[in-house]
Amino acid sequence: MPDRTSRALPAWSEFQRRMRRYVGGRVDPEWADDVTGDVFLRLLQRQDRLAEARDPLAWTYRVAANVIADHHRRRSVERRSLEQLGAEARTPDPELNGGDHEALRRDLEACLLPFALELPPKYAEALLLTYFRGLSQVEAAQRLGLSVSGMKSRVQRARALLKRQLLDCCDFELDRRGGVIDMRPRGSTAG
Repeated sequence: MPDRTSRALPAWSEFQRRMRRYVGGRVDPEWADDVTGDVFLRLLQRQDRLAEARDPLAWTYRVAANVIADHHRRRSVERRSLEQLGAEARTPDPELNGGDHEALRRDLEACLLPFALELPPKYAEALLLTYFRGLSQVEAAQRLGLSVSGMKSRVQRARALLKRQLLDCCDFELDRRGGVIDMRPRGSTAG
């Protein structure tokens, strides 16, 4: 038995490497691992059909091509949704009251929106839905077809990426509790 397992693992590793290369040549690099995982999941879900396939390798790559096509369709829908959400976030809501708090919030949103839109689309969408559109993470997860924990992870990652962008761009002055009291673009001198 150990001999059979040791022979199977190199074959699996080779198959996994080839599938990753196949997928990587057809999707953006940041999505290659996710899409490859989706291919393996789909193969596992349809393993009964694999056993019936005339040419299992050709069938496997056909499944991979379908998963890749699904990925591109989903990305296209996400991109259009993201563009629509960005346009809506830039448009002030006439029903909002004119209080100082609301004016400050709109100013802050206007400042952060360009940074949020520069994030990878899945993270930008998470921030746009939860922070700019005011959806709860549960509502956003339902809208995107994600689990709530998946949405929470995405929002957390998006916030970390946004923070990194802001820290790369600007110098912040903080009060003793860590609240921002002033900000200057990096490289500028106080006047």
